[in-house]
Amino acid sequence: MTILKRYHPFGNVAIVIIFAILHFAVAVLSRALSYHDDILLTILTIAMVVIIAIRNSTRIEMVTLLTLVATISGFIIGSWLWQPLSMLLGNDFIAPALSTFLITTAIGLVINALTLHVKRFRSSTNVLRSYVRNVILVAVGILLVRLLYVVMFRVGIFTEGTLLKHVFGTMENTWALLTLLAGNVVLFAYLPSRAQEASKRLSFTLPLVISSLVLPVVATLLIYCDIPHFESPATDPLDFVRTLSAALMIDILIATACILVRISTTTQRELREERELKRRTEYQYERLKQQINPHFLFNSLGILDYLVQEHETARASAFIRKLAGIYRYMLNNDQKPLVKIGEELEFANMYIDLLEERFPEGMKFEIDIERRFADRFVVPCALQLLVENATKHNIVSAETPLCVKIAVEEDYLVVRNNLQMRTHGQPSTRLGLENIRRQYLDITSRDIVVQKTDNEFIVKLPIV
Repeated sequence: MTILKRYHPFGNVAIVIIFAILHFAVAVLSRALSYHDDILLTILTIAMVVIIAIRNSTRIEMVTLLTLVATISGFIIGSWLWQPLSMLLGNDFIAPALSTFLITTAIGLVINALTLHVKRFRSSTNVLRSYVRNVILVAVGILLVRLLYVVMFRVGIFTEGTLLKHVFGTMENTWALLTLLAGNVVLFAYLPSRAQEASKRLSFTLPLVISSLVLPVVATLLIYCDIPHFESPATDPLDFVRTLSAALMIDILIATACILVRISTTTQRELREERELKRRTEYQYERLKQQINPHFLFNSLGILDYLVQEHETARASAFIRKLAGIYRYMLNNDQKPLVKIGEELEFANMYIDLLEERFPEGMKFEIDIERRFADRFVVPCALQLLVENATKHNIVSAETPLCVKIAVEEDYLVVRNNLQMRTHGQPSTRLGLENIRRQYLDITSRDIVVQKTDNEFIVKLPIV
């Protein structure tokens, strides 16, 4: 039983509006009481992000990053947006509250949209406890950082507008901005992939430490010392602190964006791998069902019994070897996404030999494949399944032989047979073709081609 449920997105929109109204109310009351509302507004923003994320069952990594983005971007944009609003409204009292309302609404809607399209966790009691604990730690960390900036304003390190000025100044410095951008791209795109190869898990601990401690200092030194020009280096120690604080905020936003991209690509790959594994399992089950079904075993054992009764020991021995070879091939290639055409043809020929024992005069096979295609690849057992489908859905008799042709046309391995459909038996579910199609789409991003004319049924398998 799941503890967390995914609710309709419009419910989250209502939550966003409610929190935006609360932000507006807190901003108005704080202005009226001359009270600094920074911490309270930050708590409201964190609460909004966490509630939306939990309702959408978002992974803790995404909650952490989105909370960082929401609080820092809201703080930076809010420091600027209220001024043009004040000029537009002609009211310094309402403008900050309206700015907070608009920013909260925008942030909430963006976060809701993002969390609807990321991989969700499967909730349980233990997962929920860990989730809540991590969220609390993240929230406390953000509040401490936010409190640090409040203290810096209180003691006069920052005055109104100076933080925004240093943020823009940092962004205008090409070398500093390039350091933050390139450094974070390398740290969160390259290092996590290397760590993942070694430990098989995604870890951002080391890159995050380097990003938050090293990159802002380097960027600040580039600005403070005017590197590489050295024409107008700064001399005020407080200016170094202001620049470092601004660089840290920008660095957090850039690092967060890099991590979001990394998690997004990793999530998409995980979903693709899970989908491929599921479809491969379905495909393997279909292959197994095609071979180890009572009908196939009954016919194979019937043929083997006939050969023994007729004292055809050599043919019986060959039949057994081919039957064993079929199962050996399936076991050896069970986990392979692709096999060589040469190997697939050998397997198909063993299966065809069994069919020719069963239908000595009712089937004709024509195989025309040049040797140069032997080392190209196809999905394993696809060829055998197509031959099996031909015999399953068509009449096979000496009077009306079923002719199956296998050849290469352009970049396709083509299997075609004449149509002489059975009038009895179960109708085709096309499940086998659908499983082959899914395998090709997942592995090669290419689709199979199925064509049916008045006289022929044709399936084209892409050659890799």
